[in-house]
Amino acid sequence: MILAPLVLSFGLAVAMDAQPAPYVDRVAAIVGNHVVLLSEVRARAALVARSQKMSLSQLNDNVIHEIAERLVEEQLEETETDRLKVSIAPEEVEHAVEQLAQGNNQSVSTLLRTAESQGVKPDELREALRRQLLEGKLLMMRSSQMQPIEEKDLHARYDQLKTQMKNPQDLKPFDDLKQGLLNELLQERLSLNLHVYAPRL
Repeated sequence: MILAPLVLSFGLAVAMDAQPAPYVDRVAAIVGNHVVLLSEVRARAALVARSQKMSLSQLNDNVIHEIAERLVEEQLEETETDRLKVSIAPEEVEHAVEQLAQGNNQSVSTLLRTAESQGVKPDELREALRRQLLEGKLLMMRSSQMQPIEEKDLHARYDQLKTQMKNPQDLKPFDDLKQGLLNELLQERLSLNLHVYAPRL
């Protein structure tokens, strides 16, 4: 069973704008045994706002909730990488920075200055690239772990469809449905690989 992260949305947007004195942190989400704090959402939202040349108060509720959900996804990814012992070396991040600079026809120093002028500090850019590299590695591992779908699997699904129909004789021939059955099984297995780590949280 997939464990859904609990996102506590009540009062989140209001709390983002509030500046209590003294400031008391709050829980924004719970992922397994890990708590995502409102201060973490605030920090990421501030980064988004700076990159868009906006103030934090200008971000609408939908953006704030998307940021909170993204932090939940990142925590799930971090949990899976710990389990699978996957890591991103500093030199991999630097190579990604170089590739990003080349893709924009800039030197690394120019890229970092441009990013900083848009409100994104060099360390923040490197962290964003590290997360992207990590997500890419996880996706590759999930794909390699997925078992191939065989002809017998397609026939088993076809037979299952027969049992679900009131008049099995109305079911189209196997060959007519084969591609659709294959797509359906592929989607199911990709979904399973995406959440295979959830019961371990």
